[in-house]
Amino acid sequence: MLKKEKLPKKSSSKAILDEVFAFADQHPQDPMALSASLMVVAKTIYLNMLGPEQTQDMIYAFAEGLENHEYKQVTLH
Repeated sequence: MLKKEKLPKKSSSKAILDEVFAFADQHPQDPMALSASLMVVAKTIYLNMLGPEQTQDMIYAFAEGLENHEYKQVTLH
């Protein structure tokens, strides 16, 4: 079983990716573990940049397929 490690609340995107690459190096033969860790990274980055509501919408859209959703481009500051 994989041990769950917590990242600092407002980690930079680079720090989060560094953690995932370190995790991937420890589990090179486990593609499901790598896929799950990348999903956690994406969720963390989205939460930090967009907030919980938009993150939930994006994850749902990716899970259901983007071709079934309406979306518009916006600029984040």
